[in-house]
Amino acid sequence: MRVLALINQSAGAAARIGDIENLVRDGFTKRGIEADVKLVAGRQIGEIARGFVADNSRSGLRSTLVVGGGDGTLGTAASALAGTDLVLGILPLGTLNHFAKDLGLPIELDAAMDAIAANRPVAVDVAEVNDRVFLNNSSIGIYPFFVAKRSAEQRRRGLGKFAAIGPALARTLRSASWQAVRVTAQGERKRLLTPCVFVGNNLYDIGDLGRRKGLSSQQLCVYVVKQQSWLGLALLPFKIALGMIDSDRDVETYRTKTLQITSHRTSMLISLDGEVVSMGMPLNFRIRPAALQVLAPAKNAIE
Repeated sequence: MRVLALINQSAGAAARIGDIENLVRDGFTKRGIEADVKLVAGRQIGEIARGFVADNSRSGLRSTLVVGGGDGTLGTAASALAGTDLVLGILPLGTLNHFAKDLGLPIELDAAMDAIAANRPVAVDVAEVNDRVFLNNSSIGIYPFFVAKRSAEQRRRGLGKFAAIGPALARTLRSASWQAVRVTAQGERKRLLTPCVFVGNNLYDIGDLGRRKGLSSQQLCVYVVKQQSWLGLALLPFKIALGMIDSDRDVETYRTKTLQITSHRTSMLISLDGEVVSMGMPLNFRIRPAALQVLAPAKNAIE
């Protein structure tokens, strides 16, 4: 088993562990795996992953790319590997690690390396918007606005991600605006005024938007938040947490393989696995069934 391991030096857990590079290298050596371990900036991972795919294609080798970081880091690597037969291994070193948890992967570093050493690849769906892959979810409206404000608070005040949530949420509720969009899904086109459109790779339970029960349904999960008062919008996260969402009043739901969002704007802020980018309109989403080979503890963890 040949492994190239890329560790995002800015990932939350990586920054807290001393000498993470040697720790991972020694861990793989103990498991009989020869690994080339590199501590790199997050912005480098996409380019290195694309080079990894090209090198394996030319040589005919089938090495494994292991990536240590959070969901945004994994999504960057998955963009390069999706649609190939190369395999992605995961070291969950981010703050939330949603994708790793939904795969059933252990969060502890040693246990995660055990899962990689077991070498059990499974195929999972990925989603994409305008040819950009995401593993968990994407959204427009109030959420990417909030993430941008949270990042600004972190830079301005030197806060951690969780500490920046309060001031970022206050600024978001004061400044965010409703989005007039046209949503086309399942052959139906609607004009909607909404504060947020959430698009998930596979099914997110409305009562638990942080988790999925599977990664192979071959469907996008779409929630369009319906127009309501700002008080109703502020209460929405608490209603979700308490399982009190009214599907008729609060959200419009779609299960679809493709989705298009258009508006009068030429571009829009959009979140992709917690990272915010500006993307040109229209936004064309699609599911890519079984497009990514990933190492998981057991196949039934993602069924």
